[in-house]
Amino acid sequence: MILDAATLDRSQLAPSFDVCIIGAGPAGITLARRLARTGASVALMEAGGLEISEESQDVYRGENIGRDYFELDTARLRYFGGTSNHWGGWCRALDLYDFSPKPFHPMSGWPIAELDLDPYRAEADRILDIPSATEAPDLPIKESDYFFRHFQFRFSPPTRFGEKYRDEIAASDRITLILNANLVDLQLDGVLSRVSGAVFRSYDPADKGFTIAARAYALCCGGIENARLLLNFTSQIREGIGNRTDMVGRCFCDHPHYVVGDVVLQTLVLEREFYSPFETFMLREACLNFGMRLEPGWIEPSDLPALAGQVTDEEFAIHLRQRVRDSAVDLTATQRTRLPSPSPQTAVMRMAQEQQQNRDSRVLLGDERDAFGLRRVRLDWQLTDLDIHTMRTAAKSFAAHLAEQQIGRAQIRPWLLQEPPAFPPFPDEEVGGKHHMCTTRMSADPKTGVVDADCKVHDLANLFIGGSSVFASTGHANPTYTITQLALRLGDHLTGWLRA
Repeated sequence: MILDAATLDRSQLAPSFDVCIIGAGPAGITLARRLARTGASVALMEAGGLEISEESQDVYRGENIGRDYFELDTARLRYFGGTSNHWGGWCRALDLYDFSPKPFHPMSGWPIAELDLDPYRAEADRILDIPSATEAPDLPIKESDYFFRHFQFRFSPPTRFGEKYRDEIAASDRITLILNANLVDLQLDGVLSRVSGAVFRSYDPADKGFTIAARAYALCCGGIENARLLLNFTSQIREGIGNRTDMVGRCFCDHPHYVVGDVVLQTLVLEREFYSPFETFMLREACLNFGMRLEPGWIEPSDLPALAGQVTDEEFAIHLRQRVRDSAVDLTATQRTRLPSPSPQTAVMRMAQEQQQNRDSRVLLGDERDAFGLRRVRLDWQLTDLDIHTMRTAAKSFAAHLAEQQIGRAQIRPWLLQEPPAFPPFPDEEVGGKHHMCTTRMSADPKTGVVDADCKVHDLANLFIGGSSVFASTGHANPTYTITQLALRLGDHLTGWLRA
């Protein structure tokens, strides 16, 4: 059923639920559906309504004090369906290598393995409406050594969770969805070992709030908001809930996105291609994982003189001049047409990369408060020397790969070769993927993380966290697919936990 905190008869609420889930985005909705299927009673609490609103979105306003970044209230959506409402649909599982610790990357590695998430691939595919993985395999490359994979993403339509699952949730007798319910506190028991109640308020300033009691609680509010809420809840624990080792909010990651090179192509490329490094390459070069995107375009003959002036390789300059004289390239295999005039094809090298786990890249609290009296977020996004090394290694190595494969010749953008790099300012570059990760990271050791391998907050018996904030490291793949796998896994764990 679907209720609204603004009009709710609170005396009619169930005295207790099996699980209270805070946040109705991909993680929260997936978890609620998984639990309901096993008979659990679920309170699914959503801070926004069925549509976007200014009053809800205003809570996400914050301050960027680190690297150039998106305005924080535009990088996230605070209504039913969460950020799936502006998700682009990119899907790919993390690589096997992403789960392993690296000798050159402190704090790398997960306390779980790829095999722990593999059982949830088929269900994640159905939830996200994506084609079978057999339709997007790695493509073969003949190389002198193992450098790069030629891989493919799979694409969701994209699935809007609020639209797809609204009717199912409305008809459910196991899920109670309460809209416009803003979490303002988590109450702990007398020995501070478990959550005893979650306090919510509607947008009415006179609302004194109401408490949801449950056996377990799951915070699924996103990679920034999960941390902001835990840091705000200081009424019983001075440093915030789950923060005894000062890890809540630390290790904030996105996938840095930059165009790092320009390419003149020798081989016809009709659509965007994706490449990632082999494990042996990353270990040899001591670099992080990355995805390199070769994005083709076309230039007019009138632009050729300027382009030729940028090419320092004399042999390739001769090739360029020859290509101008050649006849148009035949595209009949795919487009059944011909170019209107002789023109060499160009492309850019755009990379999205893994980011190092760095305690100084973090979510903090500012002094300004939102409508509910909670301190607003301050985001201090930072990159490290290892991040820069990865970016440069990727650009140089991929440029060499293009030449070896006779795909084309690349020129690395000058800003990346400067010391330190002169990053192009935002919004000239997109800078990141709006992928907020690792702020309540998963770790076997409470000193380096907030949740354990089961997504349970280390020092609390019944508080769990869903979403990309629990990622222990990021890989280069977009996070929604892994978020969905983790939510399904958490649902199975909570089912066993409730029965026990």
